[in-house]
Amino acid sequence: MHITPNLTAAAMSRWMFMSSESKEMILSNIWCSPCNAVHGIRGAVGDLHPSGDIILYGNCMGCGGKVCRVIETGDSLPLLNPPQNPTINPI
Repeated sequence: MHITPNLTAAAMSRWMFMSSESKEMILSNIWCSPCNAVHGIRGAVGDLHPSGDIILYGNCMGCGGKVCRVIETGDSLPLLNPPQNPTINPI
């Protein structure tokens, strides 16, 4: 499929750590409720949710309907540009 979604900088910082195979699988396997089937995503855009997960929005390649996919990266992938001075709360 070789599509790169239009992501915010924060979401791209997570997307870059994913393998090419994982990206291909994600972009070509989006559930479409109107089609009641799995299709690819067209015109994908995305942002980083406060949980650290990437959320992709776009259109179904089958019917053109709106689709969304959550990529759970919050606990598994590092941020490319972590905060410079994180606040550490003493115990």
